Amino acid sequence: MWTDKKIKKILLARQVKPLFTSSILSGLSNIFAVALIYTLLDAPDYATLPFAGIVFFALARIFIARHYLASSENNLTAHLYIYLTLTLFIGIFWGVFEFTQYKVESIQLRNIVMLLNIALIAGSITTLYSSRGVYLAYILPQGIAIIGVFSLHSPDLIVYLNLAIIIFMGFMIASCFNMNRIHKKGIELTYNNEQLIGDLNKEIGVRESVQVELEHNKGELENKVNERTKELEMINFDLENVISEKEKAEESLQYLAYHDELTGLPNKNLLIDRISQSIKISARDRQQMAILFLDLDRFKSINDSLGHAIGDNLLKQVAFRINETLRKHDTVSRYGGDEFVMVLEKLKSYNEAIQVAKKVINSLIKPFEIDSHKIHIGASIGISVYPTDGDEPTILLRNADTAMYRGKKAGGNQLQFYDASMSNQLRDRIELENELHGALENNEFYIVYQPQVSAKTGITTGVESLLRWNNAKHGEISPDRFVPLLEETGLIYSVGRWVVTEVIEFICTHNYDITFSINLSALQCNNHEFIDFVEAQISKAKVDPKKIEFEITESLLINDFETTKSFLDNLHTLGCTIALDDFGTGYTSMNYISRLPIDVIKIDKSLIRNISENNNLRSIVSAIVTMSKSLGMKNVFEGIETEDELLEIQKLDGDIIQGYYYSKPLRGDDVEIWLCDKSVEKET
Repeated sequence: MWTDKKIKKILLARQVKPLFTSSILSGLSNIFAVALIYTLLDAPDYATLPFAGIVFFALARIFIARHYLASSENNLTAHLYIYLTLTLFIGIFWGVFEFTQYKVESIQLRNIVMLLNIALIAGSITTLYSSRGVYLAYILPQGIAIIGVFSLHSPDLIVYLNLAIIIFMGFMIASCFNMNRIHKKGIELTYNNEQLIGDLNKEIGVRESVQVELEHNKGELENKVNERTKELEMINFDLENVISEKEKAEESLQYLAYHDELTGLPNKNLLIDRISQSIKISARDRQQMAILFLDLDRFKSINDSLGHAIGDNLLKQVAFRINETLRKHDTVSRYGGDEFVMVLEKLKSYNEAIQVAKKVINSLIKPFEIDSHKIHIGASIGISVYPTDGDEPTILLRNADTAMYRGKKAGGNQLQFYDASMSNQLRDRIELENELHGALENNEFYIVYQPQVSAKTGITTGVESLLRWNNAKHGEISPDRFVPLLEETGLIYSVGRWVVTEVIEFICTHNYDITFSINLSALQCNNHEFIDFVEAQISKAKVDPKKIEFEITESLLINDFETTKSFLDNLHTLGCTIALDDFGTGYTSMNYISRLPIDVIKIDKSLIRNISENNNLRSIVSAIVTMSKSLGMKNVFEGIETEDELLEIQKLDGDIIQGYYYSKPLRGDDVEIWLCDKSVEKET
């Protein structure tokens, strides 16, 4: 069954090719028959038109056949239809000529013509069998004409003659169809054989190429086997090394799982196990054991200002000093960050824990020399004792941590034993810290301003901006409680920027020719992005930077002078003034002050109390005033509450007064009223 369209077209072309190639023979047969009738039989005139048509269409059919065979891009279907049509016309003209024989009286002549037509019908099967349609188009008109002639001239024999002609025609058609079928089968078989031979040749070619490729691959495989053998030998050698390295890595991982990578000390995992073992030993021997929870003082400031590399080096040296201080059977662990935990076993009394803690603190007070930096730190230690303060590792650690925080809050560089009241304080602190995280978003912060008044004229020269917190749950909270939490949680940065924004907005709104002072924490002074923020806010608001004053404390100068100097120089370059707060309470070197861009010295209130009755205080304050004036600095006296204190300051030629004697810190609206009143007073 031919299903593929392209194959059908190829097979049809092969099938009808004999039709076109025999067109000359077929055409000449018809022309020869016409010529024979004209010359031998003396054809009548009425035969001229049919004979002319036969000759014309026979020649036309030869032309079409030759055109098809000569064309490289032949249109088989069109040529075949034209060939069939021309053959039909030839058959029709022969039929017309045959039908005209009923007029001929000579039976011999009529029979000769009839026999000639029968011969053409029989002979044409050899040239037209390849197309059944063409063969039928040629013989049917002639057969019909012969039957018609018999019907007109032989009424008595019509049945027999017509039956004979019909049988003859049927036989010829059957023979043509059979020859056509055999021809088609032969073409199909030939085509299939050709395809099979082609496929076999391809298969042979493929097999030959595959064989060549197999031989080639065999050679390559042998080479690869040799190479792979060598590689496997190397891999086995490397594998032995890998196994060895793996064992070392597993040992290292096992070590790191229980030791701090930086200091090499036991980490939390090993610490818990050591504490558990110590509890068991202490319970068995009916002895005490203590947990010392240590936190370094000022470590974060050092780490932020000098860098993490120096911070890491400092932690290593701290670990070494602690380890050198402890007894051999004691354990020291790095708990995390700048926190260390010591486990003291076999204690007979609390005094032993106290002695060890003091030794550790004293060892850490000594300065550390790291990369040309001389670093001073301290340590706060909290102590919990088994079984008094707990009988589980986590409880003892938590209680020691709580005690450490109490010691740190008390000023640092000291030890503190745990007592139950600390847990309540710790819970309060944690709750307060949680509230603090949402304070800025909930608009719970606000600014108050405390006036600063000239000691000579009573005119307000500035105000100190002070941060306050009114919590929705706890109400007003003291700055002494929440400011340290701001620094510990890192919220001081965002809150500090908020304070600057609020103060500058207040300056723009009220436009008074006074100074607005803003307090800075130690953490802010290590953040140089803060300077860019201040510069951007000043530029955006278009305020005079001289109206903004930043206050720092003496402790900043001691902790990291160079970082502080760079920070203050940049602020001063913007045009802002710098004030040194709480002067007289620390250990500020005069050399430091002379090298810094300090514009104002704020004298602490502790030097003012009872100054009228204390000659030593009076001498100290007088020296400070003289020094500030000689350095070109203004002096501000904080915490003035009585008229006697004011009079003494005036006698000492003090510049500016700040304290409850004049005014407590005021909210924004009250400050405006205060400034308006003072302005009226000044004008009068």
